[in-house]
Amino acid sequence: MADSNFIFLEEPFPALEKMGSLAEIYLYTDANACIYKMGSLAETIVNYIFEFDDLTTPAGNDNTHANRIKILQKKNMLSQDISDILYVLRIKRNEAVHEGYDSFEECRSLIEMTYTLSVWFMQIYGDSEYEPVPFVMPEDIRNKADYQQLMEENEKLSAELEKAQAAAMLKPVHAHVHASQRRQHADRANRKTRLSEKETRNIIDMLIESDVNKTKHERARAQKTFRQFQLITMGFVAIFIGPLVLFTTSVTYKLCFPNSISETATIANRAGPILPFCLGALALFALTYVIVYAYDKMDKIFTAGMASGFTMVAMQMCKSKYIKFPRVGLLGVSPDVSHILHMIGALVGFGSMIFWIMLCFRKSDKRKDLQTKEKQLRNKIYFYSGIAMILSLGVFIIDLAGVFGQNFPTIFVAECAMLLIGGWACVVKGGLCFKDKEDINKV
Repeated sequence: MADSNFIFLEEPFPALEKMGSLAEIYLYTDANACIYKMGSLAETIVNYIFEFDDLTTPAGNDNTHANRIKILQKKNMLSQDISDILYVLRIKRNEAVHEGYDSFEECRSLIEMTYTLSVWFMQIYGDSEYEPVPFVMPEDIRNKADYQQLMEENEKLSAELEKAQAAAMLKPVHAHVHASQRRQHADRANRKTRLSEKETRNIIDMLIESDVNKTKHERARAQKTFRQFQLITMGFVAIFIGPLVLFTTSVTYKLCFPNSISETATIANRAGPILPFCLGALALFALTYVIVYAYDKMDKIFTAGMASGFTMVAMQMCKSKYIKFPRVGLLGVSPDVSHILHMIGALVGFGSMIFWIMLCFRKSDKRKDLQTKEKQLRNKIYFYSGIAMILSLGVFIIDLAGVFGQNFPTIFVAECAMLLIGGWACVVKGGLCFKDKEDINKV
């Protein structure tokens, strides 16, 4: 394979060279990954500038790629052309991460802009006398006889990237250069940096497109915020159902420990409104989620199952010694029939919740190489939460056969466990905890 356009970065900035080389390889095999690598290269360049010039990064949540670029612009450290390139690469990387964007034609334009940015950085922070060779569009490696070998080398490059990046940051090249001398290098590099007519036209087109999409992205961000609020609310409702009905029946009314959460809807007809209200709230949240905020068909199926299942549980009572009427529930059926409908609703509701958490919560993280450590941790939480709920549901089903006897409220404990674990997973998915250290939405 021909040398990469980014080979000139290999000695002073090996991490940048590897990212550029990977972007060239991905150009023909995975446009989404190509865009992501180019965006990462641009962000790393900005981070290097802060490191080499000993600039103070924004504090806390304000320390984002977008804000770091703004600081460099305010300090007049970026020409307009370089600012535009950084902006376009940042926007396109966000689209690649959040929307799966993978335009091959735009990749061809972006990779040349990334090369221009890299040359500019080299002339200021690497070799001020560096004279670039003309950019050459990478060849299509899919037509090469050693394609599989090249892809294996590509995987090795990805594995080595973090080490190379860490090593490069430990040895700031030319960090000793005086600020005034650096300014001279920058002025010279800015004069040399002239975008081609094609690059300028592509940047203008992409800037116009980003303005057109801005409203759409803001609307999507607002929907995501409300969806997260909804998930957190659902989670807390689920978490507190068990403790709330237990407190009401066993403490407030001095009644016996309930055999199940559902039985609290029938005890002396005094705790009745609490459970239907909580389950009705869960069903309403799930139904709203189905109609407005579900990601895809699978998401809609499982949340619709939750809505219908918990609605049935709220409508019809389970079998209980406290029932004194021949017809019960909103459907006005016998206690035995009501119990069957109640159990079916519980199995559908809890079963849908389990698979919703295990499958849909983890589905949004599509690419392993784009996952943060926090995303990986969240995925583990969703998976093991589902396993724990399955085990609890198993205990629930076994107890229906009378295996555990009547002396211990097994069903109550199993139901509380499922609601507590499921609610905790919803709270995590809602973004209340274990969030990414750097919110990519603000990058």
